[in-house]
Amino acid sequence: MLIKFLSDAISNLEELIKISNLDMQDIKEANHDAIFQRLESKNNAILMFDRNKDLARDAMLKLSKENPNKSIEEILNPEALMLIDKMRDGLKTLREINKNYAKSVVAVYEFYNSLLENIIPSQRDGYSNKLYSKVDLLRIEA
Repeated sequence: MLIKFLSDAISNLEELIKISNLDMQDIKEANHDAIFQRLESKNNAILMFDRNKDLARDAMLKLSKENPNKSIEEILNPEALMLIDKMRDGLKTLREINKNYAKSVVAVYEFYNSLLENIIPSQRDGYSNKLYSKVDLLRIEA
């Protein structure tokens, strides 16, 4: 069962990597609708990955309890160890993709905020709160 759980988790991870790569392409092209359309399938893939990862972890804990005097490397067969390494590599890949995606999201956020500031003047109320006066909004419409 451990092999099945690990294989399923890797499949979920590969799906997440595929979706995240598509999100990266679409944010560069400002195709936000496509990103939002994939959101549900991405969330489902995340849930399935977590479920399969937890099942694999539980199976390894059970094996560990059945063989308390052995290390996990001695307990698991070579295929399971290879799948764990593959999952670790996939997680590293997904982390890099998500890090780059986050940078793009911040850049888009900053762009829209600066655009808004240029179009609608605001006043600061403290460190982070911005106040838009009705006069400024009327001035924009006029």
